Amino acid sequence: MLNIEVNEETVKAMLEQAIQERVEELAKQRYFMTYAELAEYLNISKPVIEDRLIKNGLKFYKVGTKYLFKQNEVDEFLDDMTASMTATNNDIKFFNRLNAERGDPQ
Repeated sequence: MLNIEVNEETVKAMLEQAIQERVEELAKQRYFMTYAELAEYLNISKPVIEDRLIKNGLKFYKVGTKYLFKQNEVDEFLDDMTASMTATNNDIKFFNRLNAERGDPQ
């Protein structure tokens, strides 16, 4: 039989540290991403974002001349987009949601 003793103070300190690290991580996340941040996040160029994502319905918010994107909306959009792709039709550069929804050839 295995007998393990747990020091409550150590466990409490570890838990507090984990919570604090997560709080700091969440605090660093910004509500909106700029074009540059989105391009870095997705590792794709601004023209691909404009031509393939925005034209296919990616939500954005405009403040003056600046375009802003919510990360959770980007993630949901890409999950939806990639769910409709197939093994042979899986290139975002050639994806067209409007054609895919109508069933037209790409």
